[in-house]
Amino acid sequence: MPMRLHIPTLARRPCPQPFSKRIVPFVPSFNRLLVATDFSDDSANALALAEELAHNFASEIVLIHVDQPLAPVMVSELGPAFDVAAMNRIAEEQRLAAQRELDKIVGRLRDGGLKARSLLRVGSPFVEIIHAAQAEKADLIVLGTHGRTGLVHVLLGSVAERVVQKAGCAVLTVRHPDRKFRHPLDK
Repeated sequence: MPMRLHIPTLARRPCPQPFSKRIVPFVPSFNRLLVATDFSDDSANALALAEELAHNFASEIVLIHVDQPLAPVMVSELGPAFDVAAMNRIAEEQRLAAQRELDKIVGRLRDGGLKARSLLRVGSPFVEIIHAAQAEKADLIVLGTHGRTGLVHVLLGSVAERVVQKAGCAVLTVRHPDRKFRHPLDK
């Protein structure tokens, strides 16, 4: 008897779709925005953009202000007239004023129909902003490109730059529309 060879038939498969049709479009979802403020015009401008994003994405805004304690060197140079208790009182008054300002902004945001709350931290601004973003599980950090810093920026670098470099989530830096680029060599 002749040997029969069984050759399986291949089921007809549909041709795969072109690669471009298989791409799923990425639509970002921002559930929680961490918005850093130092109460400057630049941070107010960043907050305005964050409000717009929060309305568009139905996001919660967590507004953070970081109070920097005076460095021990600075306290010692103020002289013997300033004792530690006086410095602590000044620092506490500064924090209370910052909290009042945060509460006022959060109240305005809530009146505008947004879910919002505030955080007041003490320490290095970029470190506290990054830690808060992690702890709050923020999807996006929003902050102005410039703050109230002057000589501190020259010595330590920008808070915004450091947040961009170190953050574990997306960062949106907002440049104030009145700020124009000036080359350092231009007069």
